[in-house]
Amino acid sequence: MTSTRGEKTERMHHWDFSRALYLVLGIPFHAAVIYSLSHEWSVSSPDKSQVLTYFANFIHTFRMPGFFLLAGLFSMMLLDRQGAWSWLKTRFFRLGLPLLSATLLIVPFQIVVQQAALAVNGTVSASDLPGLIRAQLTHFGEPWISHLWFLWVLIAYCVGLAILQALSRGTLRARLDALVDWVAGNRIVSLAAFTALCALAAQVQTLIVAASPYYGNAVVNYNLYVIYFGFGALVYSSRRLNDLLLKPGPAAFVLGAGLVTLSQMPHAGLLMHTAKVMAAIFGALLIVGFISNLAHRHFGQHNTRVRKLVDASFTIYLFHHPVIYVLATLFLLVDLPPVIEFAVIAVLAGFMSYAIHLAVSRSAIATLMFNGVRGKKAPLSEPAPVDTSRPYSVRG
Repeated sequence: MTSTRGEKTERMHHWDFSRALYLVLGIPFHAAVIYSLSHEWSVSSPDKSQVLTYFANFIHTFRMPGFFLLAGLFSMMLLDRQGAWSWLKTRFFRLGLPLLSATLLIVPFQIVVQQAALAVNGTVSASDLPGLIRAQLTHFGEPWISHLWFLWVLIAYCVGLAILQALSRGTLRARLDALVDWVAGNRIVSLAAFTALCALAAQVQTLIVAASPYYGNAVVNYNLYVIYFGFGALVYSSRRLNDLLLKPGPAAFVLGAGLVTLSQMPHAGLLMHTAKVMAAIFGALLIVGFISNLAHRHFGQHNTRVRKLVDASFTIYLFHHPVIYVLATLFLLVDLPPVIEFAVIAVLAGFMSYAIHLAVSRSAIATLMFNGVRGKKAPLSEPAPVDTSRPYSVRG
């Protein structure tokens, strides 16, 4: 990422590292949910682990918030440079082409593997497998969205941001900066307003999920991250908020971990539900701030290895998902402790996904298809779209 504030153009390497980190964390997250007690993933092991359940739940509380926060930050940066409609046109190409390519070339393979896993674990008979695969491939449903949901959501968020920029006649950044200053000067009123909005969100979430538990959860999860996307736009627009995000230390991380843990507890009544919503938001921001602090202190300068990770991270995210599908299916045939299987799958998926990135980067056509950029390597100034997390039973 490059900052254009002031007279000097300065690359903020810590945001590059953070963005890549959130993408790559999709590997241990998805490897862990295979054995989760609280999530039913596309390829699940009959052997469950409480440790891996906690691990997956914890990563999920901050990984996608962190990604969407940085997506909002990068989006506001490029929007401020290019103008609403010019920027949105590049977003449609940059995000839409990888979405189309992955939907047509990666998702069908995943669907086949997912149905094969059902036959391997004995859920369906081998004779029924061809019919199940055909039915899944010819009917649109959640498997066709899969881990690509974040691209659909990110495109929608970008459209909304571009509309706001157009309505403000190019003054959106200044207005957001003024909003942060107003909040800082009216903290009690701002906190009361934020609490009221969280209470409203909790009530709406309850109504939506009650109306349709499956699709209701999808709607909630699709719209949940607009909070962090908007916060990222604020971070870019306000130096005050940018500096604040880089301050959280170890104590803030511990507090954030406690808050996100609290947010996952069962609740009764609107008051507790509101408290959980607020705990989830504040907890995620504290953890993301702590990671930002570490990245700023340790990866604030040019680093060749970090650059390679940033270049590879989006391709790794796209392809780690089908790789883990295959590995999870193969491990249905063996009987090892879940933690050992998880470790092997995570390590293998990391190496295999990086190998796929190296192959993709050798082809200008493949780079265009799966990164949305022309040339053999995605430029670092053009942030790769990111999450990871799935919007239904498991999102990430």
